Amino acid sequence: MQVWKKLFAKSPFKPLIKHAEVVVQAVETLEKSLDLWAKGNYQEMVEYARKVDELEDVADRIKSELRSSITSKLLMPVQRSDILEYLHMQDKIADAAEDTAKWLLVREKIDEIPQEIKELILKMGKESIKAAKLVYEAIKQLDVVLESGFADREIEREYKIIEEIENVESKIDGLDSKLMELVFKSELDWKDGFYILNIARTLSRISDKAKDAAERIRILMNK
Repeated sequence: MQVWKKLFAKSPFKPLIKHAEVVVQAVETLEKSLDLWAKGNYQEMVEYARKVDELEDVADRIKSELRSSITSKLLMPVQRSDILEYLHMQDKIADAAEDTAKWLLVREKIDEIPQEIKELILKMGKESIKAAKLVYEAIKQLDVVLESGFADREIEREYKIIEEIENVESKIDGLDSKLMELVFKSELDWKDGFYILNIARTLSRISDKAKDAAERIRILMNK
């Protein structure tokens, strides 16, 4: 706990960066799981999917420790409630990655899934993971903004990252619609369709939560 308090004393964003590092590890591990899933390599995919679950647990533990460390005695340039709210949103990204990994584990054989659908899921996965990584960049940049004394150049850089996250989220919405269309036009039975649509839904949630986190950073910047 003392370590977190020391970090908070340096900057309110440094502990959030540490939490974001684990979130990024979780989504990067999910990316490996998705690639193995698309190749039909179930056994190896299981190892990575379970690791996503472990990393989500680590992120949860860090979140709990941070919540306990942020006391009213800490003097910070931002409100405690803003930090906790942002932390909650950032943590939801890891939760969504874990949910996707759980759906990958639901069935072993995916031979019936058309290649076109697999490729679209992979594309959604890459974009979702890109959104999560951009959140990591955004919280690091927020620390730079603070250290620079809110220099215009650094503020501009922050808004550019937020805009990138919003663009990625919008792109994923388009891919999600295309996927739904493909699934309903395909000859997949209802169980396979349900399976695919749930993988897509949890993947979309990663970018949704990334957008929520970005929006919270925008609010922090405007205060």
